[in-house]
Amino acid sequence: MPGGNAFSDFIDDLQGLREAVERNPDVQPSIEEELVILDQSLVEVQTERARQEELTALRQESTQKLKAAIARGKDAAMRVRSVVRGKIGPRSERLVHFNVAPLRKRTRKAGEKAKRAAGAAAGTAVASPSDKPVV
Repeated sequence: MPGGNAFSDFIDDLQGLREAVERNPDVQPSIEEELVILDQSLVEVQTERARQEELTALRQESTQKLKAAIARGKDAAMRVRSVVRGKIGPRSERLVHFNVAPLRKRTRKAGEKAKRAAGAAAGTAVASPSDKPVV
């Protein structure tokens, strides 16, 4: 038997063994039972290998169909969310139930408010990051 795991090497080895037995008729009567088992094994291995290749092709086809179904589902979800946003309004908090972020008023960070309040109390103006000159 070959040392590698290659399928074709294994098949070649079994077929070569079968041919070697056919070329030596003096050995055939003593190993007739083993030859039957060898032939059955060879046919079974070839059948299962063909089935394995067929299942690989079916798996690839199934994967392609699954990806297409997922893409259709994402498109449908976008359409549903878009219609819901149009029906109940882009600012409604009910949009959260549909995993859509409603439009909200922008809020300043707490640190900026404290700086502005401290600057106003001291009588100095604190520049915001957007007030910096562009170089």
